[in-house]
Amino acid sequence: MERLFHISTTPKYIEWFNDDWDKIKAFSEKHHMEGIELGLTMDYDINKIPEGVVKGVHLSFYPMWLDFWRGDTAKVEGLLGGHQAMLDYYGGASKEVMIECYKAQYARAKALGAKYMVFHVSHICMEDSFTWQFDYTDDEIVDATIELINAVFPADEEGPMLLFENLWWPGLTYLDKQVTKKLLDGVKYGQKGLLMDISHLILTNLKIGNEKACYTYVKEVVQNLGELKEFIYGVHLNKTLPKHYMQQDRSYLVERYREAKTPQLKMRVLKQHIQKLDPHQPFDHEIAKQIVEYINPKFCVYETNPVDIYEMAYFIKRQNLALGISYK
Repeated sequence: MERLFHISTTPKYIEWFNDDWDKIKAFSEKHHMEGIELGLTMDYDINKIPEGVVKGVHLSFYPMWLDFWRGDTAKVEGLLGGHQAMLDYYGGASKEVMIECYKAQYARAKALGAKYMVFHVSHICMEDSFTWQFDYTDDEIVDATIELINAVFPADEEGPMLLFENLWWPGLTYLDKQVTKKLLDGVKYGQKGLLMDISHLILTNLKIGNEKACYTYVKEVVQNLGELKEFIYGVHLNKTLPKHYMQQDRSYLVERYREAKTPQLKMRVLKQHIQKLDPHQPFDHEIAKQIVEYINPKFCVYETNPVDIYEMAYFIKRQNLALGISYK
């Protein structure tokens, strides 16, 4: 198993290391990591990145895309606030822009020599993230995902593994074995598998309030996947304990979201809500070791959300200690 940590080529992370990949490599080695999973923005010059540092590439994600994919631009414009807002969100007015965007990301992942790519299988209308009321199903989203993936990734081409990541919204949640199997069977690209984000899985059971309950739940879900467990090649290791937040009255949040006068204000309310649910905190309890050993992935990625490089080092150390990695 390779232990990796997640960064992206957004200014936040690049500035921490002064855009110096020798510093990133030295940081990785200092903290007993074997490389990084990279959120690779399209504007970043990959020629700066030395060979062998990037093990995985996290592909971009359109949280709300199903209606756009189906060509229902009137609905999309209504949800986003107009035609220009739609163009800004997707980069164009038809699903071909999504296909071309992912083709370009695939080419860059190959050029970097990445071992795997990560793709979120989910769709969420923004207001529904507050209400938990959905008028779309796991099957619908998986069917559309299969169409998209088969339009992007050639069936007969050798490339990095394509790992499908779960979310707690409709799509791939791992709670339905048949939906998971449909996805793997429907995708024609040969190098495919699954990546389990621990916090995202925990958020499918909002009663979880402690780490031991996390382990019990993860083990139960993985057992129910049966033989599909063998396709879980990656894990995003992080922690959330949603019970306390979900017991609070959150009705004011959806009211604030609806009353927000600008898209920027709406996004601010949405981000506050998502960060409460999925804070990307380190899984620093000793039971993390049992979770990772039970899943037995090829890649264990520390995907956290630190505020600076010092907190990132601290988060990595906390998870290393939880997994039994000693510091001398």
